[in-house]
Amino acid sequence: MTDKRAIIVVASIFVLHALGLAFLFSPLAGLFDDQPIIDQDWGLHFHHLRSLEAFWRQDKALWGYNPFFMAGYPSNTIQDLSIKFFELLSLALSAVVLSPIHWFKISAFLAMAGVPWILYFAADNFFFDDDAKNFTAAATSLLGTIYWWNSLPREMFFYGMIGFPLASCLSLWGISLFYRIAKQPQPSASVYIAWFIVIVTILPLHVQSLVTVLPPVIGLILIQMRELPLRAWICISAATALSLAVNSVWLIPAINHRADDISMELTEQLRLFVSADPLTFLKDYFTPKNYWSFRQSPLEKGFRLMLLVLGTLGTWKLIRSDKRQLGIMLASALAALVLVAYFGALVVFMKAWQPLRFKVPFDLFLLIGAAYGVSEWLTSRRTAPSWLAPVLLSCGLVTFLFNLIQTESTGRLQLRSRLIPEISAIVDWIKRETPAGARLLFEESGDESGFAYDRTYLSAFLPYLTERQLIGGPINLYNDRHHFAEFHSGKMFKKDPQLLSDEELRNYLRLYNIGAVIAFYPASLQRLQSIPGLVTVDARIGPIHLMKVNQPLSWFMQGEGTVKAGFNRLELSDLKGDEIILKYQWIEGLTAFPPTTIEPVKIADDPIPFIKLINPPLAVSLRVAASLF
Repeated sequence: MTDKRAIIVVASIFVLHALGLAFLFSPLAGLFDDQPIIDQDWGLHFHHLRSLEAFWRQDKALWGYNPFFMAGYPSNTIQDLSIKFFELLSLALSAVVLSPIHWFKISAFLAMAGVPWILYFAADNFFFDDDAKNFTAAATSLLGTIYWWNSLPREMFFYGMIGFPLASCLSLWGISLFYRIAKQPQPSASVYIAWFIVIVTILPLHVQSLVTVLPPVIGLILIQMRELPLRAWICISAATALSLAVNSVWLIPAINHRADDISMELTEQLRLFVSADPLTFLKDYFTPKNYWSFRQSPLEKGFRLMLLVLGTLGTWKLIRSDKRQLGIMLASALAALVLVAYFGALVVFMKAWQPLRFKVPFDLFLLIGAAYGVSEWLTSRRTAPSWLAPVLLSCGLVTFLFNLIQTESTGRLQLRSRLIPEISAIVDWIKRETPAGARLLFEESGDESGFAYDRTYLSAFLPYLTERQLIGGPINLYNDRHHFAEFHSGKMFKKDPQLLSDEELRNYLRLYNIGAVIAFYPASLQRLQSIPGLVTVDARIGPIHLMKVNQPLSWFMQGEGTVKAGFNRLELSDLKGDEIILKYQWIEGLTAFPPTTIEPVKIADDPIPFIKLINPPLAVSLRVAASLF
């Protein structure tokens, strides 16, 4: 196959893939308008993007104090590490035209649409000196695109996990670029430029990319230690330094707030991408059980099983050929990834990584071996006919087609940008009936309770749609220790509501200045309504109860005054009292203007202290000074 024909084939794959992606948006205009995607984690990303935009427009900062959830917390530090690339790109492009919401959707779409090209160029680099490189690269693009629609990347796109699958593809491309730099006598300037771009980009796409990149790179270095050219060492050192320098603006705040990360606890509560069964690998491939999948059918396994067999055989052929070093690189990656993906949950510190997600890069490395094996079969079938490759390919493609039809015909994994009338009615009630001078106690819902708000994390949108502050949200389980102040699926402040005494419940509602409650879980409803006169049910929408709280409302535990809350701002005025204690939580770096003594004070069993001001002036502004300039 010539270069031109290979380009035409991949371009055709790209067009079909991009059209398929576009039709996943419902309505189609949702891809281009300024309405956020509402399904699953897309809502959480919307919240992160809006807070980042506010911090940047106001203070030229990438993180700050967020008073809209959890009584205040350091937002955009550890919480959005998997989408930093899309956030920062959208923010930058919005300075020229359109809004960050526009660009977030468009950039995510274009990134996923580019998968056929990324895989093509990765294989082109791995086989740069092979006579059949064009066919192998085109086959990798085709198999990789089929894999995207067949397996986890398709589901991740629906769920909003857009950083990890793209980071896996780019990691493969980056490894291929390093291989070419190390092996080709005189790589072109474009290879070096692409190498630096990829290495700078994969960290903000997903920090776990290092788990994918390091094993094959280290494997190549070890087997070619004496022959590795100086330019390869320079490229590693320079790219690492450049990536750390460019990404330090968001890495440093994340590192400084790493103590807030409670990902391990969340993994124990909801075991997404986690299996401690040592037989997970065998069960994943050879039993009907699906590990974290929206698809009920085991048909997805057919194509992946084909990749496993052909990819393993192809990698073995590479090891035994004159491309032995490439084969060892791929084998190093496959060995490391199968250990992390299928046995990582047995290691305490790896469990928080949600290790089963590493099935994606594992399958991508198998793609390279599979494409090489298919190429070898086609070029040598006249002299050494084999039935294995065509039979496996045929079976894999047939199961893929059935899987594709079964998945897409239901419309279940389409991406929506419009709330249904029942959910809009909840939003309207909050705007109309809840007090602006108090918080809303909102019971969020996720997989554990069947997404009560029509497959959305509704709390992620509420502050922007209603201008209310929430206890509960922006998601059912949040990876921040400040999320003690939360309410989801029958858990209130990390407790079963039935275990709270009447006095404890009343104290919580006073402590967090709760003026209204939205709840749906039977145990939550029963407990809230069991205390005479505490709440009044104002309306019901299906199982969701909209309630008002009957208690005095104030933002002050001690002292008096007025509070106006906004992103990275608590504007206090008309203050009275030598000591003021706010119903807002303290964070490291919170500063008063004009200068005023701020102390953290622990109250009740909340692990996060609240804000105490000593001898404040009549008016004070509290914020985090995190400006880049």
